Amino acid sequence: MKSEKVLLTMILLWLTSLNSFAGFEVVGNLSYKYIAQKGEKYSTVIKVHNTGSKDQEVKIYLRDYLFNYEGTTFYNEPGTNNRSNAPWIQFSAQTLLLKSNETQNLQIEITVPKGDNITGTYWSMLMLEGLVPSDQNAQVQLKLNTAIRYAIQMVTHIGKSGIGQLEFQRPGVVKEGNKQFFDFIMVNTGERSISPEVSMELFDAATGESVKVLKIPKQGMYPTTSTKWRFPLEGLPKGRTYKAVIVADGSGEDVFGLEYTIVL
Repeated sequence: MKSEKVLLTMILLWLTSLNSFAGFEVVGNLSYKYIAQKGEKYSTVIKVHNTGSKDQEVKIYLRDYLFNYEGTTFYNEPGTNNRSNAPWIQFSAQTLLLKSNETQNLQIEITVPKGDNITGTYWSMLMLEGLVPSDQNAQVQLKLNTAIRYAIQMVTHIGKSGIGQLEFQRPGVVKEGNKQFFDFIMVNTGERSISPEVSMELFDAATGESVKVLKIPKQGMYPTTSTKWRFPLEGLPKGRTYKAVIVADGSGEDVFGLEYTIVL
């Protein structure tokens, strides 16, 4: 959920023909978010287009998706995350074979379980990966090819149930070269995804005067995921003490705060 549009590119070292393989693209959104009730069934259509001059085979499969504050992204086997909706998802084909310039529809159907313990946000990634053909009859050379893989976020919110709950961890001042930053980790310990807008206001501890306001754009956080937030401290006079007031505004009543004393 770090971006509403996620496009992964794999670089493959492949013995193949001198002619390049066909490419493809997903037409439209790379994120599908639905509010559904327990026991409800809903569907959507994903359009896949062959942008190349040759036939393109596209493999379709599911993966669970998690990320952490270290910048690591995990694409695990579907259903291993206890908030995965991968077991709820069915699609009309395991592979698509697209002729040159052809567009096909991939039918997706999601069935939400009826269980009482279903609450908050559930998600997974629908992966569409272009398969690289081998041509035994063509002249072969060692060639660097690029296989396109799209990762489409499939998100289900169960009504209005569950809340996003942000926890601040490891706040402090860090130095990199001649620059100083105030950073911290936020973890969504709740049951529902949240996209906070984070701001920090610095006050002179001696006078109470506001000296700087910084903001960071919204960033989506699924339950159990974590992100690192960093504010530059350049331009502030040294030898002073500041009070930092950090606010993470998830809209509505989802507002979380932290106060921290910074000595420069």
